[in-house]
Amino acid sequence: MKTTLNTLICLSIFVSLSLSAAAQAVPDTARIAVGLDAGYPAGSISSRYTASLGGSIRFDYPIAKKSYLTLSVGYNNFFLANGATTTQQAILNVPVPTLQTMPIKVGYKYFLIKTFYVQAELGSTLILNKAAEYATKSSAFTYSPQIGMLFNLKNHNFIDAGLRYEGVSSFYNDNDKYNFWAVHISYAFKL
Repeated sequence: MKTTLNTLICLSIFVSLSLSAAAQAVPDTARIAVGLDAGYPAGSISSRYTASLGGSIRFDYPIAKKSYLTLSVGYNNFFLANGATTTQQAILNVPVPTLQTMPIKVGYKYFLIKTFYVQAELGSTLILNKAAEYATKSSAFTYSPQIGMLFNLKNHNFIDAGLRYEGVSSFYNDNDKYNFWAVHISYAFKL
């Protein structure tokens, strides 16, 4: 009898917690996420830069159940690799500066399973230190597929963590790409 009672109590607690977790699914309300981004350069820029660090602000607007339109603005600073001593135009003895960019993107986010989402963004990345980089363009086309997950906090706030690949066209008249992998972690709150 005691074992049956303990089993029923444990089962009741489990069902209550499960229903509580299901009730805390992603709300269909607008929200803002503010966070940190860390990246690893890929492709042609990986020999000049070793890592990137920055921040971002993203606005999510619900358009249907599990679907959001997104708008994001960020800042990325790319750190120099050892041996990166000349500019992209190979001007001798001119140090390569850190690359500073600001991506501005719009996108679509869809939740596949409760708090797990996929997202795709398109936009433009502005180069903030164009003169120091000897860039010929002020901006470059950007695309960014990503996956992520929301972790529930109190009062419908979340921790948003994800992984993305960001493809950025050249800031010059060449085929050089400024692509990188990045992870982000942010605090998201409803409006």
